Amino acid sequence: MIEALSEAIKALESAISELNEYTKSRDPMLLRDAAEKGWLAVSKAVEALLRARGIDARTYRERRDALARLGLDYLRDRYAAREKFLHIDCFYDGLCDEDFVRRELDKVREIIDEVKELLPK
Repeated sequence: MIEALSEAIKALESAISELNEYTKSRDPMLLRDAAEKGWLAVSKAVEALLRARGIDARTYRERRDALARLGLDYLRDRYAAREKFLHIDCFYDGLCDEDFVRRELDKVREIIDEVKELLPK
């Protein structure tokens, strides 16, 4: 569990670093990679939460369903939104710009912080 959360934090840090590099170089691959690392951060954070609750959810759908079963619909919705915006729209389809990714990475940080609060002490 701690390992997955650690990976989430590292992925977010890498996303921010790549976004800052994009700002200098304007290389569109860096922007897309920053978005994908942001998605990875969300996915790993949710994985950490679910594992802490004894749930092994391997697919995106299993994770969304598990969050719903736990009564964490708001987190499920935020998870699904980052999947759509960062993973699909930006990484795969290239439908994003720097400001969009920066705002999304702020939301990723919020999700990681929420997960930290939900983890057993």
